[in-house]
Amino acid sequence: MDLTRVLVVDDNAALAKAVQRYLIARGCDVRAATTLGDARRMLEEQPVDILFVDYSLPDGTGAELVRWGLDKQRMVTAYCITGVAITPNVVEAMRAGCRDVLEKPFDLEKLDPLIVAGAQPPTEISTWRSHHAPNILGEDPELIRVLCTARDVAESMSTVLITGESGTGKELLAQAIHRSSGRRGPFIALNCAALPETLMEAELFGHTKGAFTGAVQARAGHIQAADGGTLFLDEIGDMPLAAQARLLRVLQEKRVTPIGADRPVEVDVRVIAATHKNLEDMVEAQTFREDLYFRLTVIPIHLPPLRNRTDDVVPLAQSLLAQHNRTSGKPPIALGADAETALRAHSWPGNVRELAHTIERACLLTKNGRITSETLGGPMRRLGRGTPAPMRQAPMPQLRSVDSDSLNLRAALDSIERDLIQKALERTSGNRTEAAALLGLNRTTLVEKLRKLE
Repeated sequence: MDLTRVLVVDDNAALAKAVQRYLIARGCDVRAATTLGDARRMLEEQPVDILFVDYSLPDGTGAELVRWGLDKQRMVTAYCITGVAITPNVVEAMRAGCRDVLEKPFDLEKLDPLIVAGAQPPTEISTWRSHHAPNILGEDPELIRVLCTARDVAESMSTVLITGESGTGKELLAQAIHRSSGRRGPFIALNCAALPETLMEAELFGHTKGAFTGAVQARAGHIQAADGGTLFLDEIGDMPLAAQARLLRVLQEKRVTPIGADRPVEVDVRVIAATHKNLEDMVEAQTFREDLYFRLTVIPIHLPPLRNRTDDVVPLAQSLLAQHNRTSGKPPIALGADAETALRAHSWPGNVRELAHTIERACLLTKNGRITSETLGGPMRRLGRGTPAPMRQAPMPQLRSVDSDSLNLRAALDSIERDLIQKALERTSGNRTEAAALLGLNRTTLVEKLRKLE
């Protein structure tokens, strides 16, 4: 059996030699270098299975070496070594292709699982997908690249930021990463947009008995609940700045202090965050902390919108239809050719979630066992490819009678708003993203209005 070939690159010659000796004793073929130039010459002479590289080198950066080595196919796996675990430089190294980050100082025993993982050829993506991401459907090349990234980083402890429009499947991807991570703890999800600011910190960090009015007993927060597992923070862009500061400390110290507590509690939590917002713009506008942004974007993953995956639309619809046919207990329903044309032509502002609701609604409305463009509804008809779907004008509700002695414009407007929101939710089968689009609102605004209107 061939020895695992390793190259260690660090300007600290003593550290490079120590790592080299340790890995040789583990049966690896190991070389060491202290500069980018020497490392590149060694890689040109002989490719390696695994590269360990410091970010800061005398004549360049580790990111440059990783990017070059992967492009030239001179390495299979790369790990970044750094004295500061999370900085913009380390984020750059991860984007260049490093599988994980190793923070100095470290016990040499920590290299053992990295060598095992790095020396193994990547699992065939179809096999990985069938085990860990069976609900993420489609064969678009960009989607496959996303799944490959998720597979490669799943077993690391690095934070992941998943970006993409609403309905693209960000939580499904987070669950797939957790399932293949090997972490034994639970997957705990928190939607930051669904909680008012006054409850956010209590839900996230927990609280002691009597910490505030209404805290009749101590309660562990989502961070402690996810101990040993994964905490998924959906819509992280909606997290208040005060909670952002406390979350940053948890990520840095691996400890959480419940509200009202005197002592922190150690936690072993891997954080995956998601958002449909542009966090870089929010950092520029000072509505999102820059230090938290860099802490979260160690591994950035962007899910493409469905309108960029035109060839996936009909296969997705057919898969959703097959699921319905298996569980409905009724005669099977087929997808007509005109319906397929309409599905391809729609721009899908609600992405895969909108498609799922559309197929579900069509299955309920079809009468002859075949879904047509008419069954799909107005927004599906006569649309050119890539043309945004026109918003359907909700009928103006009848004004409720108002007593002549208590004419109140605000009450009348609230009544109209409530009726319009109700009709939009009914028309979209409760899908808030689609309802917000019908009303000309963004989803966060609609959620806030629903909270106020109860």
